[in-house]
Amino acid sequence: MLYIFITMESYAQYQKVNSNDLDIYYRIFGEGTSILIIGGGPGDNSNRYLSLCELLSNDFQSILVDQRGTGKSSPSVYDSSTISVSLTLEDFEIIRKTLGLKEWAVLGFSYGGYLASLYTHFYPSSVSKLILLESMGLNIEVFNYFADNITSKLSADDLKLVEFWNDSSRIADNFHHAITEQIRAKMPGYFYDREKSFIVSSAITDSDFNFNMGRWIWNDVINNDLDISKMENNFNAPVLILHGRQDPVGESVPQYLNQYYKNSELHFIERSGHYSWIEQPDQIHSLIKNFLERNK
Repeated sequence: MLYIFITMESYAQYQKVNSNDLDIYYRIFGEGTSILIIGGGPGDNSNRYLSLCELLSNDFQSILVDQRGTGKSSPSVYDSSTISVSLTLEDFEIIRKTLGLKEWAVLGFSYGGYLASLYTHFYPSSVSKLILLESMGLNIEVFNYFADNITSKLSADDLKLVEFWNDSSRIADNFHHAITEQIRAKMPGYFYDREKSFIVSSAITDSDFNFNMGRWIWNDVINNDLDISKMENNFNAPVLILHGRQDPVGESVPQYLNQYYKNSELHFIERSGHYSWIEQPDQIHSLIKNFLERNK
């Protein structure tokens, strides 16, 4: 599982649907119970989650979407008319209907966990079960300390590399590349096992991130006060919360999620940071499999 970041791309054909005048692309891996995979960011290329799909595809049908504004699902113009949370949620719905699914399981990672929670709130009847994997929670409060938690785990050499790419001249010369290299330099701070962080950092490319899309999404979240904790919880289906014990998101976020979702179960993954499916793949696979196959 740990080695598949690109190879799965060779045997999964892109499919597309038109949603609000934009072609939205997605790929399907495996067969069985359908799981919508919502990656993080916002702005991540879906290729970053091929390894997660590979982990699940022997038992389930994983549907991996190039979210609106990323990868092949990129509009010619980025503004509030083409990039928003509501449009993204509508994209998911159109894919579900196109595939002829009455409902599907939904797995959201990091920012994708927040987006998955929004999806279940606005389209509760479309979701059979919800899996929150290292979710950022129900709002953006985690960012009050998330970056500090990452930085606190970096070595002196890591910090020097971050400082190198944070230099104003390098940012001015190539903003996108400079920020991408900062993400690469900070990757050990996301992990319990430093060596495993290099599995992710060595595969990172500039095309993995669309920071322009991310800016429009955050503007939308803030301007429309998309704080799920202020919304009535109307989702009663089972929820599985998986969270690395050493995740820089901290333990308060999954504990609050566990309180918010009355039909939920929380499992901390020991010796694991933010990318638990890479650090502890067997445990993540087992917990998800047991959860999805329970009471079919």
